[in-house]
Amino acid sequence: MSEMVLKFIEQFALSFISAVGFAIIWQVPKSGWVYAGLCGTGGWLVYWAANLLELGPALSNFLGSLTIAAISYYLARWRRTPATLYNIPGITSLVPGGTSYKMTYSLITGQYTKAVEYGLSVMVVAGAIAGGLIIFEIARRNLRTKIFPIAKRKRPF
Repeated sequence: MSEMVLKFIEQFALSFISAVGFAIIWQVPKSGWVYAGLCGTGGWLVYWAANLLELGPALSNFLGSLTIAAISYYLARWRRTPATLYNIPGITSLVPGGTSYKMTYSLITGQYTKAVEYGLSVMVVAGAIAGGLIIFEIARRNLRTKIFPIAKRKRPF
């Protein structure tokens, strides 16, 4: 059990550092670094937990990006800033860069079957990431306007 706790702390710390690093690269204002880190950490921990449950790379990335979309939306509402300040640094941890590299390397070395395999994997994961962001936005808009239409609603933040 203590090994799992240490692994959780490791995943938490490294995903936070990664998201903050990408927030710096993407020139997020200093006041948003911690929030971008928390957004990325939340998405990564959901992705990591889904991988532990062996849900597959597509569903794991979908759930992670769905979480990032939700966290970034609520942070943006709370802080009155654009959601992209939080979801872009957060989502970069889920991007399949290693698989893209393997695909390119396989193309260069002439291993076309492996390149196609890696390419399909990249497309599935990228589609799952985009799908998570889109599904959250569609669900949020439909819940607000069609399912729970309230004329004058108090804002929670």
